[in-house]
Amino acid sequence: MKSYLLILALIFSTVASSQNETYTIKNISLNDELSQYGVVHVKDGVVYYSRYKVNSFGTVERNSGDQQIFTVYQGEMTEGGDIINTKEFVSSDRFVFNSSTAGFSKDGKYMYVTTNEKKRGDVYKYDDKTRNLRLERGEYVEGKGYMKFKPLHFCDQRYSYAQPSVSADGQYLYFTSNIPSAKGPTDIFRVRILGNNKYGKIENLGVKLNSPRKEMFPFISSNNTLYFSSDRAKGIGGLDLYKAEIGPDGKFGTPELMPAPFNSKADDMCFEILPDGKSGYFSSNREGGKGEDDIYYFIKE
Repeated sequence: MKSYLLILALIFSTVASSQNETYTIKNISLNDELSQYGVVHVKDGVVYYSRYKVNSFGTVERNSGDQQIFTVYQGEMTEGGDIINTKEFVSSDRFVFNSSTAGFSKDGKYMYVTTNEKKRGDVYKYDDKTRNLRLERGEYVEGKGYMKFKPLHFCDQRYSYAQPSVSADGQYLYFTSNIPSAKGPTDIFRVRILGNNKYGKIENLGVKLNSPRKEMFPFISSNNTLYFSSDRAKGIGGLDLYKAEIGPDGKFGTPELMPAPFNSKADDMCFEILPDGKSGYFSSNREGGKGEDDIYYFIKE
């Protein structure tokens, strides 16, 4: 892990001030020596997050290219922000390789996942090391869960599409991609959601939001603020968290670097505010953590 200046207390909790607001930050009990990241709240305290896929012996599974496999887990929030009763997300649409960074429609009816998986029986001409990421959408079926996953039609197998997030008004799907119109290695894009798993033209969020470096992990809060991570110049170190207001006219404001304790000299990402507007989660590989990437809970005092 990369070093940083902010030191967490031995109980993995700290109180810090940010722009005259005081936040408590906690490394949640779920974390271990592996990688956990990207908490997404669906409703009624149910959350999904990404972590390494492990077998019944507790060993991380790998693909034929000897790469570690990520998968999606689900759990329940406690009042103090811990995540309990966790289990691997399982769909009847059995995936073989990676699945991660889920997003949901605001009514919870549809689930979007990042995957470079093939389903059993599919045939691909690419090997495990070169298969690109794509987005798929599944539908919630009462008594069965999310199923009937299908790739989004605009995903071109020559490029990668990842980290889906639905806007607060449900009109747009935001995501990260490296398609040719990207200004850097990865940019943030969006498409209008038209219904019936149809989408409008891909829109690059523009040079105000996207830099010549990497932009990743978009999240749109209920008060119309876009949060994302970037390793652009003049940051603190690694991937840093930024926010940009979305005006009434739909235009994005200038991104602002979020201060400590949210940012460190390591990678900080996957910011999400919960419906109460004062608490949420982010992920980081900062010094003092338990694993490769840890999930942190925050609450404004």
